[in-house]
Amino acid sequence: MKSIKAIVIGSLFIVVVILLLQLAYIFIAVGYNALAKSYPYLHEISGIFRYLVGIPVFVVIMFIGGYITADIAGKKVLLHTLAVGVLTSGGMIIPTLEYANLTMTGVVVFILAVGGSVAGGWRWQKANKVAWRE
Repeated sequence: MKSIKAIVIGSLFIVVVILLLQLAYIFIAVGYNALAKSYPYLHEISGIFRYLVGIPVFVVIMFIGGYITADIAGKKVLLHTLAVGVLTSGGMIIPTLEYANLTMTGVVVFILAVGGSVAGGWRWQKANKVAWRE
C-alpha cells in the first residue's frame, strides 16, 4: 500500500505542478506575443526561450517528484522513482502521439525526465544514507 501511495503522490505532484506551470506559461506567452508585435526580433528567440527555460524547469519538477516519492516509499527507491518518471513523462507524451510524430527532442526530454525523477530518489537516498537495494 505504501508503494502505491508513494507512486500516486509523486505522480500527482508532478502533474499538478506541470499543469500550473503550463498555465503560467500561457499567460507569459500572451504577454510576450503582445510585446513581440512592437519588436519583431523577439519572434526569433521565442523557441530558444522555450527550450532553455522549459526543459530545465521540467527536469527540476521531475527531480522534486522523485524526491517526494522516495521519501514516502523509503524502500526500493529506484523502482518507485523510475515508475513515477515513466508514468508521468510517458503520460504526457503518449497523448500527443495521436496528432504528431515522436521527435528526437521528445525522446531526449523523456530520458531527461525519467533521469530527473531517479536523480531525485538518489539524492534522497544520499541525504538519508539508505542503500539502493533496501
